[in-house]
Amino acid sequence: MKKHDARYLRSSILGIVSWALLLAALGVCAPLHAAEPPKPAPVDAEPAAVTVWNREIVVMRGVFEQTPPATRAARSVRRLLAVPPEKGAYKVEARRVKVDQYEGAYILVNGKVVVPLMSEDVDPQSGETFEQLIARTVRNIETWLALRSEQQNPQLFVRHLLLVLASTVLFVLALFGAIRLADYWQERRRAAASDTTRTILLAGVNFRPYLIALEIGIVRLLAWAVYLGLTYVWLAFALNEFPYTRSWGERLASFLANQLGGFGKAILGAIPDLFAILVIVMLARLVAAVVSGFFRTVERGGVHLSWLQPETAHVTRRIVVVVVWLFAIVMAYPYIPGSDSDAFKGLSVLLGLMVSLGSAGLVGQVMGGFVVVYNRALRVGEWVRIGEHEGRVTEIGMLSTRLLTLRNEEITIPNAVLIGATTTNYSRRAKDLGPIVSTSVSIGYDTPWRQVHAMLLEAAKRTAGLRPQPTPRVLQRGLHDFYVQYDLIVPTLNTEARYATLSELHAHIQDVFNEHGVQIMSPHFVAQPEQAVVVSKEDATPPPAAA
Repeated sequence: MKKHDARYLRSSILGIVSWALLLAALGVCAPLHAAEPPKPAPVDAEPAAVTVWNREIVVMRGVFEQTPPATRAARSVRRLLAVPPEKGAYKVEARRVKVDQYEGAYILVNGKVVVPLMSEDVDPQSGETFEQLIARTVRNIETWLALRSEQQNPQLFVRHLLLVLASTVLFVLALFGAIRLADYWQERRRAAASDTTRTILLAGVNFRPYLIALEIGIVRLLAWAVYLGLTYVWLAFALNEFPYTRSWGERLASFLANQLGGFGKAILGAIPDLFAILVIVMLARLVAAVVSGFFRTVERGGVHLSWLQPETAHVTRRIVVVVVWLFAIVMAYPYIPGSDSDAFKGLSVLLGLMVSLGSAGLVGQVMGGFVVVYNRALRVGEWVRIGEHEGRVTEIGMLSTRLLTLRNEEITIPNAVLIGATTTNYSRRAKDLGPIVSTSVSIGYDTPWRQVHAMLLEAAKRTAGLRPQPTPRVLQRGLHDFYVQYDLIVPTLNTEARYATLSELHAHIQDVFNEHGVQIMSPHFVAQPEQAVVVSKEDATPPPAAA
């Protein structure tokens, strides 16, 4: 082999080996470059409060080198509790530090770090700066250290315990006195409610018992408010006396102060709206008084109008007054405190739905009352028959009409029923001719009809309670197979006494017919008896009848 060929062969072999080594190096290094570094585990960054003895010192929000806020807060609590007690004052200070990329501050007590703070601990929504956070944390630690020193002082503990015992005694006495006072007041108001001699009439209804019941309910609510208020104040005072529970007492006191302050601000803010409501109510009351006075004058007959009758003025007055007050309520609604709240709107919708669903029958009754009143078919004081009921009309309301019968029974008839019933009015025409009553007798054909007429008129003449004009009259209503039907029609003086008058008339008819030996076979007979069925004058008053 030539020297040139040998050199070429060695160069080729070296080149192949070099390329092989390069490819091998690339194969080994490629996975190293392609592999991603392991990701750190996620850290829980939820804020955590440093709380000792139920008192919040600071809230930690930052993460320090994979240490979550909860761990940082727990460590700070352990360091604070480990602070040794001192006979003198504690030295609490803050020192600004910077660790790597973190900026913060150490809170030291007597030169030892107890709470490390970070700039990330600032709440971005509070508007507080890091310097303000440091100062607030220092103040909270100083307060807690002072409370701990106070808790460890036996003399102060005994004094606070005695104060709590004294406040407990006062609380029990005040609570007992409030309960006795509320019971005494409610008993007096219940006794006043049973007094029927004193009344508060409104539209003919005595509202005094209802107002007293409302007063008792309000007093009961106020009494419970006083009970709870006394308990709340005593509990806040007792908790505030001991350092360990003072934070709870401060929260209770702060909550009560905030609530009372908010309530006071709400009252002050509502004064203009309440004044507007008062003006609207006063104007509505004035208009209602003027309208009521006008319609009462029409009702008494002082004013005569072609479009308004005295008997309909009473109901018209009520309708107009209700419309006036409804208009006042609509005008005052926007000024009611809380009327624009969702709760108030929801309650209004609920009430409207309840009224809509439950007033279908009520509207029918009210419309029936309108028809009865404005149709003037009935008037108070008239004697009427409605269906099977008869009596004097005592009240015509918007929902029902009331009758007082001869048996002194009060019957209430719904107006919806009244519209569909047949009504007989005995008093409407009685002013001209008087109430008319009639009775019928059946007399055989063997008795002359002229004699029957004369006997019936004689019985009417003997009857008291009849009007002289128009004169009684007799009608022959029918010529039946075995008898003649005679009707006697007489005018009476009093509608309510017409049944008593009719009873007396029947008695005189029997007496007159017996005196003349004419038998009455009412309502009819089918065979003529062998002798007249009459009562002789000697047998007219057998015992126990009076002669």
